[in-house]
Formats: sequence, structure tokens, C-alpha cells
Amino acid sequence: MYYADAVLHHLVGAKLDCALGKGRFEHNSFSTADSPGARAGDFFLGDVAIHVTTSPGEAVIAKCSDNLNDGIRPTLVTLGCEMDVAEGLAENVQLADRIDIFEIEQFVALNVYEMGRFAADGRKTAVDEIVKRYNEIVEEVETDPSLLIELRK
Repeated sequence: MYYADAVLHHLVGAKLDCALGKGRFEHNSFSTADSPGARAGDFFLGDVAIHVTTSPGEAVIAKCSDNLNDGIRPTLVTLGCEMDVAEGLAENVQLADRIDIFEIEQFVALNVYEMGRFAADGRKTAVDEIVKRYNEIVEEVETDPSLLIELRK
């Protein structure tokens, strides 16, 4: 799942850059995002920590609990097929109503529609911009060029 996790991580970062503008947060390599440390989440904006994973487990829910204890709003972005797992784990520790959990498709799609002004040509341009930014991020912070996305015209 390494590739899927890395792609998901950088796709969220690219989407955030396109929606909010570059420079709002630091991009790190995928492996940095998974290493233990004092980071509040994969991305930290305002009072929100965004955690990105294809396989939500108890460790990410514990990080979300730490966020809440530190006055930070946790958000979890995962695959649609993992939503029930994430929600169940949050419910098990009585945090289901305090953690925002989004599936990646919805997390990105809404911005594609908004950035594209709900027009077909605009959506295509928005996707092109997100993929371009994604590839820039991968080239900046990763050493594996197989993570790059090629759009076919």
C-alpha cells in the first residue's frame, strides 16, 4: 500500500495548495508524514490537523485524540472503502462526533467543482492544476519518480 498512501498524501497536499495557495504549510516526504514525532498531523492549517491514510487504525485515532487534547480539530482523509473502519474506531473511543472523517473522492471533488466554477472545461482545468501541483510536490520531496501522475490528453 506504500504507493497508494504516498499518492493519497500528496494528492491532499496538492488539493490544499490549489484551493488555499502555496506556502500555507510545509510539504514533507511521505515517509516523514508517517514517522513519529511532534507533528500534529500530515498537514496543519489554522487549528486543524489533517491526517491522511489508506488504512485507518488505532494509531491515527490516538493522534486525533491527542489533537483534541491540544485544542486542535482533527480531520481524517481516507479511502471510501475505509470509512466504516475509521468511523468505528473513532466510535470505540467515544470520538466519532469530534473527528471529521472524509473520503478522498469527496474531499477532492468538491474543490474540483468549485475551482472549475461547476463547468466542464473548468473542472478539467482544475484537475490539470491539481495534478501539476501534485507532480511538483513529488519532485520536491520524494525520490521515487514512479509516484508522478501522467494525464493523457
